[in-house]
Amino acid sequence: MSKDYNREQLEKLLIGANHLRDRYNRQLRYFIYGRIASFLFSAGFAIAALSGASVWWIPSVLFTVLFIVLVAFNEKLKSRQKLNLAYIQSVDGELSASGGNYQCFDGGIDFSEPSHPFATDLDLFGENSVFQLVNRCTTHAGMRILARWLLKPLHEKDEILRRQEAVDELSRHPEWRLRFRALGLVADEQKQDIENLLSWLHTKPEFNKPVFRLAITLTPILSIAAVIALSAGLISIQVFMIFLLLPLIITGFYTRLINARHAMLSRKVELLEKVAARFSMVEEADLKSSFFAGIASKLKTPGNKASDQISRLGRITASLDTRLNILAGLALNFLLLWDIRQMIRLEKWQQVHSTDFPVWFGVLADAEALSGLASFAFVNPDFIFPDIHGERLAIRATEAGHPLIPASARVANNISVNGEGRFNIITGANMAGKSTYLRTIGVNMVLALAGAPVCAKTFSCYPADIFTSLRTTDSLSANQSYFYAELLRLKEIIDRLNRGEALYVFLDEILKGTNSADKQAGSKALLTQLIGLNASGCIATHDLELGTLAKAFPENVVNYSFEADISGDELHFNYKLKPGIARNMNATFLMKKMGITL
Repeated sequence: MSKDYNREQLEKLLIGANHLRDRYNRQLRYFIYGRIASFLFSAGFAIAALSGASVWWIPSVLFTVLFIVLVAFNEKLKSRQKLNLAYIQSVDGELSASGGNYQCFDGGIDFSEPSHPFATDLDLFGENSVFQLVNRCTTHAGMRILARWLLKPLHEKDEILRRQEAVDELSRHPEWRLRFRALGLVADEQKQDIENLLSWLHTKPEFNKPVFRLAITLTPILSIAAVIALSAGLISIQVFMIFLLLPLIITGFYTRLINARHAMLSRKVELLEKVAARFSMVEEADLKSSFFAGIASKLKTPGNKASDQISRLGRITASLDTRLNILAGLALNFLLLWDIRQMIRLEKWQQVHSTDFPVWFGVLADAEALSGLASFAFVNPDFIFPDIHGERLAIRATEAGHPLIPASARVANNISVNGEGRFNIITGANMAGKSTYLRTIGVNMVLALAGAPVCAKTFSCYPADIFTSLRTTDSLSANQSYFYAELLRLKEIIDRLNRGEALYVFLDEILKGTNSADKQAGSKALLTQLIGLNASGCIATHDLELGTLAKAFPENVVNYSFEADISGDELHFNYKLKPGIARNMNATFLMKKMGITL
């Protein structure tokens, strides 16, 4: 599939969704006219009936019923319209992404971890971040899973390939993904919504007891008997009032407890309806990949589907919400002991599904994270799924680019990290592309080990953890100098290697916080230690002296460079990686250009 073909698919879907939006708008106008007309006819016939012609009550009642039916259909149509608008929003977002604009998606800044081995250096979170490229989640749980997939690379080849297979398959179902996201947008799930539901699940059952089950059985019998007896003149109004007050007193005695439980569930009917629809989509999806089939299987057991049970919870919650109408609440509690009846239904549901609930929502989070990676693959069909090989700590790629750089400005380079104990020393002038190159390798590795496609023509790698030191900062609050903060980060690398971990290490201009002699001696000592501990990776530096390590370690160190071409008064960069040590430096040239006297 080409980028143009995928964009055409999205544009066709948008045209269809816009036609549907226009149709819904017309139908809603018709419903408004119908409701107004039916109300006026009902009121007019009622007035005529009150004037003495009782025959007019029949059309009045019929038009009242028509009004109620139109209101019900109007609400259903508004719900469909809301979903349609969310679908249009989803398609618009993907069209923007296909053009390189991901600003409509959350950058996940809440998941940023400043001390993480590579998250800050590789721009994983925030505006214009890797997370923003792949995020299509509408729930906090989904974003948390997606963040975890980026922060914790997979180490097992089979796991990576299973996720790749699922991402690739789901990328070929744009309509499924768009509707799945639209349902999430409409549900508008907030973090506290699921927290409240989980809190309710862990409450102690209070109402599912024999005494309450007996009470809800006898109450309607006694209440109806009391109404019949009063109508027949068998009991006085005073005795009837006792029958009336008795169930209300019983309910009132437990009002505080019911209110506390209800607060955890109140007004979540629409959320549960849309969540049930999303569960149903996962259950019924025609997707064969083992990863997707594995998570979907958690939603279905013989005679029990998550979508059905969440729908049932929504119906019970809607029934309990009836108590929010005072008159309806009084009548229903008198006739049916309504509040306690619904609390018993809820506790029965809770008893059966309390352990299932977190599992189901975990599946939803996995499906959202997977859908995000699949959408990223769909809008970037020229990206490829990497090969995962067994040659320890080796990365090889051709025409690899940084996915955060727009395609029109992106410059691709080859990557050759040749295995454990092997390092590339990358020298070059300021702004020539050294740091971007290191981030290109790191970001594509993060995507590769998350099961996503990478920005390259070919890409193969060994699955292992990544550690970077590209933009260390000082910390006034912790009373740390820049140099000390960098040393702590380097120490963490050495400690992990000493524990026998396999690490890719990417360092940019190490030991910047000390003098030249110390920097050269320290850099050489560090690189020697990293080689001895069987790490692999790249070190970018202005210090051409580090390039001489290739003579001391001819089997372990390879020199590459980014050159700056100075032509007269102009400085040019082509951002292409070349073999060997850099020849041209540009610091003095830039200072002169800015009028700084040397």
